[in-house]
Parts: sequence; C-alpha cells; structure tokens
Amino acid sequence: MSKPDESHPVNAIPPLAWALELYMKAGGKFKEGRMIELVFPVEDHREKMRKKGTHEIYMWFSKGRIFLRGRCNYDKACSFNSERINGANREAVKKLEWGEARSDTFFKAIRKWVVRLDLDFVTFIRALNTVCDRRVEIPLTTKYGKTFKKFDEYRRNKWPEDATPDNRERFIEEVLVRVSFWFQSAHQVGALK
Repeated sequence: MSKPDESHPVNAIPPLAWALELYMKAGGKFKEGRMIELVFPVEDHREKMRKKGTHEIYMWFSKGRIFLRGRCNYDKACSFNSERINGANREAVKKLEWGEARSDTFFKAIRKWVVRLDLDFVTFIRALNTVCDRRVEIPLTTKYGKTFKKFDEYRRNKWPEDATPDNRERFIEEVLVRVSFWFQSAHQVGALK
C-alpha cells in the first residue's frame, strides 16, 4: 500500500501494543525474561541497481511494551537503520519504511508471535476489544456509510466459520486483521482518538 496510514503494520502494531500494555496492567499471565523477536524483511538494500542486502524491521516485547527497530544487514550507515521505537507510537511506526510487507505473511507472522507469548487467551482478546473501543470514536460510521456501535459488532460481521476459540491461532489472526481494518476505517473518517 502506498499510503502509510493504510498500511497493515501501522494499523495493527500500535493497537496490539496498547492491548498488551492493558493486558499487563490487568495482571495477565506472562513469563518475564523471555525475548521473542519477530523479523519482517521489507525490502532489498540496493547499490548501483544491485541487491546487496536486506532491510528488516525487528519487533520484540520487553518490560510490558512492544519495540521496533529498522535494520539494514548490509550497511550500518544506511538511512533505513533506526533507533528503537515504542510500538504504541503510531506516528513513529508510520515513519518506518514498511515497503513490501505483504498482508498475508504479516498477519500469519504476528499471529505466531502472539501465540508464542503464551498469553491468557480471554484476557488478551478482551484487551484488544477494549483498546479498539477506547481509541476510536464510537459509534463508527465507515466511509461506506455502515455504522458500528462497538468494535465487537464490527469484528463479528461476516466472521469465518473456521475462526473459533477452539482454533486459537486462526481466531487471533482474524481478530488482528479486523483490528487493522477497524483502525484504517477510523482513520479514513477522522475518528481516531
């Protein structure tokens, strides 16, 4: 996607960060001390039209927060390299160059990362629902004229049959996709808080 505000990472990572902060405040279970990192290869580093290396965005969860960093594995002086940023800062996440990050692989990777965190499933989903209602002016009327009183109503709209609480990985992935589109829809109509 060409517009940063419509990028899936920009619309999924900050709400995920806010939900994890809320989850930790609620006393959700988490084994501190584990560092689970996720790497998104987003584009090639090129010099003189030749691929020399890869640009990657690293994401990790530490001390109750999601952090991100852009890194070029070829040149330490490359402009793609960034300082560590807080994943809860939507504007900072938007400034990272997400390039070729594909939505299908992005959501599968995020889902696996969340599952590896071994969170309390119900508390985590409730935290995501709460964040979606708090950070968006509700009721939300999309640019297509459809109105949703709460995120849960939006989330359940045309829900796939295989995304059940019994199939947690698929359920989490589908919720994260809906969260991303919820925030994208809210941005389109100026309803982000």
